[in-house]
Amino acid sequence: MLSSSLILSACSPSSDKNNQNTEQSHSSSNSTKNENQQPKGNMNSTYNQTTHAAIKQLFNKFSPNEPGCAYIASFDDGVTYKGAVGLDSIEKNLPITTKTIFNLASVSKQFTAFAILLLEQEGKLSLDDSILKYVPSLGAYAEPVTLRHLIHHTGGLVDYMELAEAANIKETDKLTVEESLEHLKNHQIAKFPVGTKFEYSNTGYFLLSLVVEKASGKSLREFSKERIFEPLNMNDTAIVDRYPTNFPVARSYLKNKQGAYEIFESPWEHTGDGAVHTNVEDLVKWGQNLTTGTVGGKDLVKRMSEIGPKISPTGETIIDNEDYAFGLSIGEDFDCHYLEHSGLWAGYSSHFMRFPEERLTIAVLSNYEDFDTQEYAIKMAEIILGKSAKK
Repeated sequence: MLSSSLILSACSPSSDKNNQNTEQSHSSSNSTKNENQQPKGNMNSTYNQTTHAAIKQLFNKFSPNEPGCAYIASFDDGVTYKGAVGLDSIEKNLPITTKTIFNLASVSKQFTAFAILLLEQEGKLSLDDSILKYVPSLGAYAEPVTLRHLIHHTGGLVDYMELAEAANIKETDKLTVEESLEHLKNHQIAKFPVGTKFEYSNTGYFLLSLVVEKASGKSLREFSKERIFEPLNMNDTAIVDRYPTNFPVARSYLKNKQGAYEIFESPWEHTGDGAVHTNVEDLVKWGQNLTTGTVGGKDLVKRMSEIGPKISPTGETIIDNEDYAFGLSIGEDFDCHYLEHSGLWAGYSSHFMRFPEERLTIAVLSNYEDFDTQEYAIKMAEIILGKSAKK
């Protein structure tokens, strides 16, 4: 759920490179395409053995006997490089595969934003509605805060995680939606005037999940299943709003002071800012939809990459502003434009990238809190696109 900035460290390397739980596969599409359907840099979307080997080498240093990751890089024409390394469960000695389900943490935010746009498309809400229309318990001070502000992190509401911490509630303790709403109701102080500053906040997307529920009559879990996941055949994807889950999910871990792995999981029940559970293969289906608009239509998916305003209501430049769109950050690197988001919650780490012109999706999901999924997603992009990242 936390900020899109990840801890820049990786799993402990291992010298054991011979017994890897690494599943590598590729496929090539033989379907005929019109010239205007070809992805930019089409030579990169042809299966390449050297690319395959270089990606595999990236992950060879990780031990098969520790928490690890699943990864995928897939072009829409079918050419795919994917694999996995490490254990889904140390206790059961169960290996990670590309079908292993992880908690996406903040990578979930794009699905919440997409749900909001679907409801706007149907006339069931407006992005300029006040959040009080849907969550009146916040109090009058939140009246100026609109759904648009929450989407682009300019609402000025305190992060509910900060309030939990102030109440001595840890990530591993139980925390309900109702308790967090009570914390927010009792706070009644904005962090800054609405629309004047960008400050990444989980509160906004948590509240947007309640907006979906009020506007649609269904929980975000139910709405997303019916309107997004099922139509896209994302059959291994679900939002979890009660624990434990009724389907298998990778256990997540941290290292204790003695250097041993311990399970590190959270029972918090909030959705919207996190809580989508899926695997790398389903994320490819989602990435494709960000181009095709199979669900939502092409006009709606184009809006997913629209960044928030740069100027405040008083005509001043928004402080600390970032190119943040609808649950996705806009990246400019590798001489191209792409969408991305990171996630970090309890022991889960995730990174998602979508290159629209190249028609390429990259995802790395891990069950170890210090695995830098962003670093490895970028390294995969460098190998596939043949260009180094500048940042």
